[in-house]
Amino acid sequence: MNARHRSRRRFFAVIFCLTMLAAEWIFGSDLGAEEFRNKAVFELVNHQPGLIQQGSSKIVTESALALHTKPLLPGYTDGLEIYFSKKPMTESARIDILRNNARELKKGDFAAFVLFLQNERTVGQVNLSYVVPGTTVARTVAWQPDDLKNYFLNFEFDGKRLRWKSNGSYTESDKEKRGSSLSWDIDLDLPVFEAVNK
Repeated sequence: MNARHRSRRRFFAVIFCLTMLAAEWIFGSDLGAEEFRNKAVFELVNHQPGLIQQGSSKIVTESALALHTKPLLPGYTDGLEIYFSKKPMTESARIDILRNNARELKKGDFAAFVLFLQNERTVGQVNLSYVVPGTTVARTVAWQPDDLKNYFLNFEFDGKRLRWKSNGSYTESDKEKRGSSLSWDIDLDLPVFEAVNK
């Protein structure tokens, strides 16, 4: 083996080691699936004919992962993305969310909140995505001051950990008063990871 090949092998070995150390630092070697165990319930009820199926469906999740992100909307300093999974939040599932934009998670039922934060870590807007086979719904579910006050009475984010308990709903209807609603019941206590630029 010539010197060039040996040098290349050493280079890739160093990169691999640095990647492993970075992953351990990002996720924390002492963080197991229990740290992400948070039961939540999401429900969609739809009476409107159209693009999504009529009737009701429910997602009951057992784990969640929160990311601290830089939002795209003007007027907000940063944001939180919270992904909810029906399965335990294993290390591979965490890596999928952090590095692959939750590609594997999005192949099944899931729900996700995006919280747009204003100054002093107060919430200014909330988006919710709800996905089951054949149905994908994404809505801005809170932006009015009264809704934000009601849904964020029990909200605490210190930059490293998120605690949020909320039971809420969002309803819309057409001209014929046929409505659809999204509801959620969550009680979170989670570590928060810095999002990785993709």
